[in-house]
Amino acid sequence: MYSTGKSSLLRAMSRAAPEIAPYPFTTLHPLMGVIEYGDGMHIKVADIPGLIAGASQGRGKGIDFLRHIERTKALCYMLDVAGTEGRDPHDDLRVLVEELAAYGDGTLLERDALVVANKVDLIEPERLSDLLASIQETADSLGIQRWSPVAGVSAGVSGEGLPGLSKDIRSIIEQFEQFEEKAY
Repeated sequence: MYSTGKSSLLRAMSRAAPEIAPYPFTTLHPLMGVIEYGDGMHIKVADIPGLIAGASQGRGKGIDFLRHIERTKALCYMLDVAGTEGRDPHDDLRVLVEELAAYGDGTLLERDALVVANKVDLIEPERLSDLLASIQETADSLGIQRWSPVAGVSAGVSGEGLPGLSKDIRSIIEQFEQFEEKAY
């Protein structure tokens, strides 16, 4: 949603070079990147343009974006935890969940997911822990199949939290692939 830093995250974690600008909806089409690990493993990641309220009913290009999400193994809910545009990250998370639940048969919400709180560099350190905990509570109350605690990162500035997020991404994908292998 809006300017959460999805493209900044894609750029910071892969060799992709998405357009990054200080205004909402910079990403107009899904973008791909590859996270490469030192042992040769690589994971394809997608930066899907922000979903807005009504996306599942065709508002904007929401249906097109949701079709791309259907092809993913796991989800990553990206939030602007600092509310730099006057938005509440809890409300933004609710909108994302509502749109995923309303799309198709609603099974997108059954996917394992990471919740990423971006722009932690803009939050006073004494507030950050409580804010991340409240976002985690919201995610749990919305039924997100959260894989790990909410990850606090600074994708576009300091890189804070990115190594841990990279490990979480790898873990969630490895678990998916192990489950997929057992299914055959």
